[in-house]
Amino acid sequence: MPSYKIATWLHSLPQTPDAVRVKIQRLADAGVDLLIPCVKQVDGLVDYPSEVANVRPEYQGWDALMVAAEEANRRGLAIHAWCCDFVEGKGSRLLAEHPECQAVRDGRATEDWAWACPRRTQTQEYLLSIYQEIIDRYPVQGVHLDYIRYADGFCYCDLCRESYQRETGRDLLARGFDKWQQPDAHDMDTWIAWRCAPVTAFVRKARAIATAGEKELSAAVFHYLPGQLQDVGQDWEGWLAEGLLDDIMPMNYSQSTRIAAEWTRNHLTAAKGQCRFWEGLVRHRSWSTERFLHHVRTVAAQGVDGICIFDEPNVMDEDLAGLCGAKA
Repeated sequence: MPSYKIATWLHSLPQTPDAVRVKIQRLADAGVDLLIPCVKQVDGLVDYPSEVANVRPEYQGWDALMVAAEEANRRGLAIHAWCCDFVEGKGSRLLAEHPECQAVRDGRATEDWAWACPRRTQTQEYLLSIYQEIIDRYPVQGVHLDYIRYADGFCYCDLCRESYQRETGRDLLARGFDKWQQPDAHDMDTWIAWRCAPVTAFVRKARAIATAGEKELSAAVFHYLPGQLQDVGQDWEGWLAEGLLDDIMPMNYSQSTRIAAEWTRNHLTAAKGQCRFWEGLVRHRSWSTERFLHHVRTVAAQGVDGICIFDEPNVMDEDLAGLCGAKA
């Protein structure tokens, strides 16, 4: 039996109740410890019958998350419901009702994936209301933060510019910022702290409602610390120091086992044992089961509490038997 636990992200629940039950049975019978199904996607739609957000058509009229949670509870498989936070997309009810919340780059709203500005009260209240709805309604063990950051190069909306001007006396778009809209070296630490602040404030609020609802709080985070502070305003070391997370999953998606193991050691040093630590790895489709299991075991040997695999459809039955010690 492995000395570490196994989790898997699942990018979407199946689209019929029976298929959901089959999915849960497969993972539970194999001995997987934690399933993290995505229920708010990057397009802004949700995959459960929400009163807060727009519901994907395939999940209207039935409750995939309830089926999954009840079946998982019956079989002893923990679930953390996963939401993609500040990325909203064209299906977003938030951006339809509050277009001023859309993130801006250099005077232009974001294209393709539409992002919401983390600094806006409406953004935070909307996302927190989705988590509250899940916490209140579902027998899941936790909720899972993802995209809990800025998109690289954003946000420079009027509110962000006003905030930065008020706090620093400088314009975010003034001369002296490079092509990625970051400040020069003189202002870099001030800019990083200012940018991280609303993201961290959101995590604090999510922690409060999870605790009140007796749920755990987990998060998928960028792996290349401390560079993520500058690039996306994600201060996950600070979150751990405040005790804001029960579980953390750095997204360590290197195909090099040596690099993945070295990143893991860096992450463990930063985490300092302040919460349960799961290293996030990809099951690359081109790999054999033997290659994949070697990768997992080498990373796990660095001293992690668990391995979280992205994502479940790529994991074969042989993989599960090797990952979980054939517990079935």
